[in-house]
Amino acid sequence: MYKENCQGTERFDFQNYGKINDPDIDESSGLALEKDSLFWTHNDDTDSSLYLISARGNLKDKWPIPFKNKDWEEACKDKNQNLYVGDFGNNFELDRNLRILKISTINRKIIGEIQFKYVDEHNEILEHDCEAMVHWGDSLYLFTKSKTERLSKVYVVSDKPGKYKIRKKQSIALFGVVTAAALRPDGKELALLTYGKIYFYSLPDFVSGKIPASDFCFAYWNMRQSESICYWNSDSILLGNEQGNLYLMTRK
Repeated sequence: MYKENCQGTERFDFQNYGKINDPDIDESSGLALEKDSLFWTHNDDTDSSLYLISARGNLKDKWPIPFKNKDWEEACKDKNQNLYVGDFGNNFELDRNLRILKISTINRKIIGEIQFKYVDEHNEILEHDCEAMVHWGDSLYLFTKSKTERLSKVYVVSDKPGKYKIRKKQSIALFGVVTAAALRPDGKELALLTYGKIYFYSLPDFVSGKIPASDFCFAYWNMRQSESICYWNSDSILLGNEQGNLYLMTRK
């Protein structure tokens, strides 16, 4: 039987760090580090803009994107300063046309769309809603928000624009639904955010094999509808909820 070690509170200091103060950002869902103390965020649906905010939540820039926001759930970046926005939220699994937008933040250029379908979507009901994604190597790793089991399914898709059919790589056991993911810059630690806990996985190399059982988890109780997580650096993590609150975790 799956068991978990939730002694992570001994490893991090946790503080309420800021508040997103712009009324246009009313349902923040996704954080991606731009540089220094600046982060990209976006609304969950309807609003097709990217917002550059400080770690304290102050708006620095607004960037309208010429793509409809059906259900933007996650954002992450690669080492070439490309931003990936996951338009793949699918609460009732009615949408078969899922996509990830690839955008260069250097010259503000839309590179293209990564369109995909799940190969097993007709066999596993209510198992393909997704709100979490990280980039590593030349691929994007997606973590599903399971509604029927205590696990998250992992899928991998190329980071190059195109159309793909993707298969499950593995399943990860945990007590909770995954709402966001973040990968430490060196690729040796993965964090999966759920409502109430953050699961940490120690990885010798993110793509060397299967993701192991969680090393430890960090329990929290006051973040409400937490939807975003991002490594600020190797020892600091910024988190956010849909209500606009920002929290900072610092490794002791």
